[in-house]
Amino acid sequence: MSLKRATLLLADVHGYASALEASPDGEARSCAAIEHILRLRDPDLVQRLRAAIRAAIVERRREVLLWRDDSAAGNLLLVRPAREPDRAIVRLEPLEAGPPQLNIATLIDLFGVAPSEAEIAVALASDRSVGEIAGARGVRVETVRGQIKSLLRKMELNSQKQLIRVLTLVAAAMG
Repeated sequence: MSLKRATLLLADVHGYASALEASPDGEARSCAAIEHILRLRDPDLVQRLRAAIRAAIVERRREVLLWRDDSAAGNLLLVRPAREPDRAIVRLEPLEAGPPQLNIATLIDLFGVAPSEAEIAVALASDRSVGEIAGARGVRVETVRGQIKSLLRKMELNSQKQLIRVLTLVAAAMG
């Protein structure tokens, strides 16, 4: 299956949700439409995006591309296979928007953690270091590490990486 015969479904691209039917010359027209909607100017990025779309359609593989435009933070282009055959979904996620905010009360209710542990969890999810958290709370780094261990135990997790993953999923589900 070549990209020329594919239909590309573009969803959540700067608020757009549109399907572009591929024409007989397919690849150029579809990719040109994507390039136009996203305002892509970097030929290397366009080529990588085309390859990611092809991989999603042909190999049913997901890809993530980092794209820096005029914004300092940049964007993620998420490409994945659609449910329908011969289609791919391309989604733009601005990095400057940041993750959805966690609610401390929700974490307390969901996981039975103490308010101070929930505050630390929110700080970790906001990409703050253990040292920054300790400084802001006026406690030693060891104290914060102990509270993180308590969080992990209560949430039945094995690592801080798993904790961040769970918090990210909770934030996305609640947001």
